[in-house]
Amino acid sequence: MKHVGMIATLMVLAVMAGFAPPSGRPPIGPLQRYEPRRYDLRFDVTLSTLQQLDARDRQNYDLKDAPIVLPVIFLDSFSKVDSDSVKAGLWLESRAEDPHLLLKSGFPFNTYLATLTVDSFSGQSLRWQVTYGVQVWSSRIDDDKAALIAWPKEWPKEVQDGLQPQKYIESDDPIFAQEVQKISGNKLHMVPPYLAAKDIIRDCIKEIQVSGDGTNRGEAITFGGGAGATTRAAAAHNSIRGMNVMGAKNAALKKLGTPHDLVCVCIAMLRAAGIPARPIIGTLEDQKGIADFVSWGEFYLPEAGWVPFDPMAMRGKGVRTMDVRKAWPEFGNMKDLNKRIPLSYYFIPPATVESPQYPAVWGWDPRPGRDPSSNPAVFMDITSRGKGVEDPQ
Repeated sequence: MKHVGMIATLMVLAVMAGFAPPSGRPPIGPLQRYEPRRYDLRFDVTLSTLQQLDARDRQNYDLKDAPIVLPVIFLDSFSKVDSDSVKAGLWLESRAEDPHLLLKSGFPFNTYLATLTVDSFSGQSLRWQVTYGVQVWSSRIDDDKAALIAWPKEWPKEVQDGLQPQKYIESDDPIFAQEVQKISGNKLHMVPPYLAAKDIIRDCIKEIQVSGDGTNRGEAITFGGGAGATTRAAAAHNSIRGMNVMGAKNAALKKLGTPHDLVCVCIAMLRAAGIPARPIIGTLEDQKGIADFVSWGEFYLPEAGWVPFDPMAMRGKGVRTMDVRKAWPEFGNMKDLNKRIPLSYYFIPPATVESPQYPAVWGWDPRPGRDPSSNPAVFMDITSRGKGVEDPQ
């Protein structure tokens, strides 16, 4: 375990020591990051087979060489994970096991997958966790300067994944190209990309009605094994199963969706307009100190970097009638971005694994059989470590 963890850490350090691609390079020009904050994150999942009316009918997991994966964003424009802080834990029933942690690279936007492997297990519940330290920044942008940036002749190779469709973001569907044409009147490239992005996101906010908070919560449940305080805390929070997401296409057709669906529609529209964009699924503590899933978006602007925006937070702040040449709230200017921890650019992992019934950024492959109807409980714990390290001037 120690040897494997050291290999993974060295691999990440080698990548981070080199030149960061646009996927994770700090913002430049009119886009800035400021007020860094540091946190420790614990992402904890308990899996239990569903209890039937007759306890004798309850199935067992039958696992062998079964991988569990969780994305890790080591370098984002507004976050940085401490490469030597990534650790993992695994409990089979109440027995602690070696999680065989590996960090696998080669995924879109320079994403890594923290991979734990269950060697062999037959039983009814297991629990795993990944922990790491992370620094996050707030963002601000000079709108006047951003609006002067022209369309590039070609987008950098490292951001072109932000032009491709993905699960829940069906940007190649004609419905989005048609809507972009309606907004732009075939004059899209006569408007700077920064202003075009504002028009597109405003249209999404106007068109999509938002319902619910996007979180699927299960019934209060308790599990044995490992650190019982964690599972009890998850149960007290009525346990998070994952996110309610139907995807950009369905939300656009129904003109209705969750906050996550609104983000999906915005990203699909930007991609259909030829602007690289990506969703960010992260976690944020609410006023009660409970960490929950939250999502927002980023689009790539040449000579600046990835510009963050939160369409849900923009609702009700006047952007429906606001001049695109004026600064918009929660569009490039996100002072509370340093309270959010990015987890993934995908609602489900960019790998060949099964997602739980409700997407929650993690996935697994319960080989050799299939998942016998799990009841997952996701718990995220955020511990503030105070002010972070300023960027060198």
